[in-house]
Amino acid sequence: MTSQFSPRLPAALARSLRVAGLVALFAALVVPAQAASPLATADQVALDALAVQINRTNGYPVLKAEAKAAYALAYGGNVSAEAASRLDNAIDELAFSAIQKSVNGDPFNPKVYWVDAPPRNWPGVSVPGGRYSYDNPDNIYRTIPIDGSSRYVIKGKRTYPGPTDVTFSLISNPNSQQTVAILTGQDLVVNADGTYTITVDNTPANGRVNHIQSNGQARQLFIRNNLGNWNTETPDTLSVQRVADGRSYPAKGAFAIAADAWINLQESILDYGVGALGLKTHTNPVNTLSSPSISSTLGTLTTQASSFGYFKLADDEALVATVQTGGAGYVVFPVTDPWLVTVDPIRHQSSLNNVQAAPNTDGSYTFVVSTQDPGVANWIDPVGLHEGTIMVRWQNLPATKPLAGGPSVQTQVVKLSNLANVLPVGTRYVSAAQRAQQLTDRAAGYARRVAIQ
Repeated sequence: MTSQFSPRLPAALARSLRVAGLVALFAALVVPAQAASPLATADQVALDALAVQINRTNGYPVLKAEAKAAYALAYGGNVSAEAASRLDNAIDELAFSAIQKSVNGDPFNPKVYWVDAPPRNWPGVSVPGGRYSYDNPDNIYRTIPIDGSSRYVIKGKRTYPGPTDVTFSLISNPNSQQTVAILTGQDLVVNADGTYTITVDNTPANGRVNHIQSNGQARQLFIRNNLGNWNTETPDTLSVQRVADGRSYPAKGAFAIAADAWINLQESILDYGVGALGLKTHTNPVNTLSSPSISSTLGTLTTQASSFGYFKLADDEALVATVQTGGAGYVVFPVTDPWLVTVDPIRHQSSLNNVQAAPNTDGSYTFVVSTQDPGVANWIDPVGLHEGTIMVRWQNLPATKPLAGGPSVQTQVVKLSNLANVLPVGTRYVSAAQRAQQLTDRAAGYARRVAIQ
């Protein structure tokens, strides 16, 4: 295996600060003592700063070229000019996500780290996007590195109303994300004051609530906070402590982190390019969505049903999708670009969940994907793209699968001129002013995630 990470990196960092010193510097100086958002932590900004530093000195050009080729092959060849215009960005974000996984990849010095998100800015740190494989704009994705022989205590604090759904997935690989164990929001015991404690180790619960049993395969705790209402729901505050075992463990150096990122990027090409884009998505006919299914790999929850597909639409066409919730507590319909990455979900209504969307009279939801705004409340904006990808999610499903009436989705393509004839009776429409207010509220809701005092 030929290394692509830069041999200049350790020397460059040594001339400034050691990696641990860099993290400590940003933790102490960049973040205020108290942050409005539970995501704007000292560790978050410090890890972001380290990821940015490593990204600047490691281009991974060969792997990026391999990734582009694999994604184009999964697409089916003959990549359109529109799709091609998005490919470089998708691979750049994929590479940065590989670095983000690595900077918080030390299970002996674990931290809580927000990943798989659009670009953001902290004081003194401009962070690129690290989105990949159907990032969900509702989700706060956070990671904690885990060693199967260690013990961890995770402290949480909920600000009400809390997230619509919460899951803690113990996974064996940060890329394929094979699930080892899971703690769902339904099973999470939260105290009256909003606090909770989760333990992770390789022994049985033995009466402990909120316990996740790990094993020798466990590598990461992958945490999802699904925000249904962006303007009122807040992600939980989280911290982690590894229980001391009488030994000290030095922090990983930048050279080792860059090497781990190389492996992550290499695996991501297969998992997301071949797996998610090719096998999950492009095996379906265009402008259709697969029947909902449950999987334990490629970042899909074991308690979640998912449906995949891709669309190609003319300016005068719309994809109409009607989703039956199947009793799910959380449902979301997002569009992503041809390479599984959201385009601008902050300023555009490129996703809607069952809290945000207007339901049909029978409790189902009908969404309209089109490049032109049809005036429908449940319009899904592909941000000018005529082609893209879709992953519908159903979470917090009933424990007992019904004989009929489970999660489902039906699609059809119609001319915009005929749209009103196929929409359900009672479909909600919005005025230009109401649409503008939707977008204003959406941007304000997202801003809460990165707000600092």
